[in-house]
Amino acid sequence: MRRFSDFIDKVLAHPEFLHELNPKEPLFRPLSQQFRELTDADLAGDHRISDANRFAEVRGGVLYGLDELDSAHEIFQQDNDPDGSYWHGMLHRREGDFDNARYWFRRAGRLPVFPDLHEAARSASSSMSRQESWDPYLFTGLCEQARFGASELIPECRQLQKVEFDAFFLRAWNKAISPLSS
Repeated sequence: MRRFSDFIDKVLAHPEFLHELNPKEPLFRPLSQQFRELTDADLAGDHRISDANRFAEVRGGVLYGLDELDSAHEIFQQDNDPDGSYWHGMLHRREGDFDNARYWFRRAGRLPVFPDLHEAARSASSSMSRQESWDPYLFTGLCEQARFGASELIPECRQLQKVEFDAFFLRAWNKAISPLSS
């Protein structure tokens, strides 16, 4: 079932998408190259971009998922609203810069997407299910533990990373795109 555009759906369905918690280099060079050649209109497909500034967040989200962290960072550091700050925190967590990630999560504050994100995360994480709300600091701490030896946390962190991405990507898409054209 098509959810976004053909290209974005293809990227999101890639079996290695968001597999690494701390990628060292982009893993999807052919997809990344193809992505860079597409205009925003190409990426949007049948959808109409209603907010070009917000669409940059969509583009940054795709780069983030393709493990193109430097390129995603360039986009997210330009975005000073709470969602952009949250993406910036997500990015620093994947880079392994956990204190900087926490800084950006503090800047973002509590966002309206947190209740839905928490609900989705509860089934993916016993740690998150014990919380009253989505907790980016708890998630960052789990990733930090996984990076420094608690390998048993890696599957849980991967699931949480995917749940978090899905929530924020959908939010960015919905802010940037008008409903499907007739």
